[in-house]
Amino acid sequence: MGEPALTQLYDETPPLGGSLRLASHRCWKLSGNRIAILGDLNSGWCIVPAPVYDILADFFARPRAPRLADADPASAALLRQLWAAGLLLSDGRPNPKTVRSRPDAPNALLLKLTGGCNIACTYCYDYDKTRFRARLDDDRIHELVDVLIARNSHLSIAFHGGEPLLRWDQIKRTVSYARERAAAVGHLVSFSIQTNGLFFTPAVVDYLERESFSVGISLDGSDEEANSLRVVRHGPTPLQAVRQLLREYPAFARDRCGFLAVATKASAPRLPSFALWLQEHEIGGLAVGFLDRTGRGVDAGDQQLTPQEAVDLMRRFADLVATGELTQLAFHPLLTRIKNLFTFQPRDLCAKGPCGAAAEFVVLDAEGAIRSCDCVYDPYFELAGPGEPMPEAGHRKRLAIVDRHSRLRSSGTPCATCALFGLCGGTCVAKAIAESGSADSVSSVECAISTWLYPILLEEVAAPPERQPLLSYFRLHEQRREAEVVSTCLS
Repeated sequence: MGEPALTQLYDETPPLGGSLRLASHRCWKLSGNRIAILGDLNSGWCIVPAPVYDILADFFARPRAPRLADADPASAALLRQLWAAGLLLSDGRPNPKTVRSRPDAPNALLLKLTGGCNIACTYCYDYDKTRFRARLDDDRIHELVDVLIARNSHLSIAFHGGEPLLRWDQIKRTVSYARERAAAVGHLVSFSIQTNGLFFTPAVVDYLERESFSVGISLDGSDEEANSLRVVRHGPTPLQAVRQLLREYPAFARDRCGFLAVATKASAPRLPSFALWLQEHEIGGLAVGFLDRTGRGVDAGDQQLTPQEAVDLMRRFADLVATGELTQLAFHPLLTRIKNLFTFQPRDLCAKGPCGAAAEFVVLDAEGAIRSCDCVYDPYFELAGPGEPMPEAGHRKRLAIVDRHSRLRSSGTPCATCALFGLCGGTCVAKAIAESGSADSVSSVECAISTWLYPILLEEVAAPPERQPLLSYFRLHEQRREAEVVSTCLS
């Protein structure tokens, strides 16, 4: 049984005297007569030769449960790897390091300061005639900031809209208030903003730099045709504004800004060249979302990509990585999924199951309602109405997201038999609702991407380093991220 195995963690040892058995898992056949043993309840994995898996099955089928203390050295090495990967139970309990922790209170707050915007994107998921005129008031913001700063040693606050820079003075007031409250209890607070990029005055750039904001800019490409669904009634276009930003504030763009594009029929053919354009300008990262039929997007179905078109787009990016053309730019749709292979505690709130809406994330919308997610305005995500207090962590609607994950795993859905479920997590519940109207479904686009990508990644894991282009790309950006964290801590 002691044949070589591959897994993501090492130097973990189960209790010597515990009765051992395999955790619930699924199997994926790989080339070279190998088996990927994949966790059912977590993102753990271990790759072994197929004959070793058969021996494992017999080993754990014995009447007397095996113990690590009784195993020969070679078998003990494999048992330690299975334990490290969350694929082994000792006295019925998993390795605690492989169990995903959830905070007692949300640690990421998104403030939708306004429903209004100065442009009219054809696909805007957020648009609503009533909400367009809504504005958050300071007192309501302060209520949530007070609660969340008290409960978190580090709170992340994201300013969103509509277009949040339409509420510029309110942003500054909120930052000042949050910093004051955090300092009073010795906690940390950090800020980010998602903007269309049309309000980058010298004062705005200086302030965002001074307050160490992470800045997301919404743009669909490096030419106007790619941005044709980002409709501007008058004045400069978002692309013109971004070009000006790159000319006048290149260091700010390089050090503070990342970009978010929406993949549509209009933009998708140009997104790979957009990524290379951003890389030329030393931009840190690009995220890509897919048009959902919600908000204005309800009437933009002809611009929606099919699952196969979405996979083809992701494949083009993977090819850019494989050929060495895409290296320095962090392409997040690939990196966040690869990260799931190497952590039991994913940072990304969406690319895991259950998603951040189950615990870590909270939204205060422009009307003052509290939600667990803002990707679709559905009652499924509403936790409290305007003026109502912040609900406790165990709110029934948060628990419903956890329950949904369990149902997908064990019910008659395709997820119940998919070996990749522990890595994928059942796709984004908001996108599932936008697509089918039901939380007990999956996003066909996200499902297609995951079922295409994860087998490739598992094959790369088992391959020699020179045949690991995606994993090498991931390691480069993980090293860079860790270096940035160290730099931030020392500054």
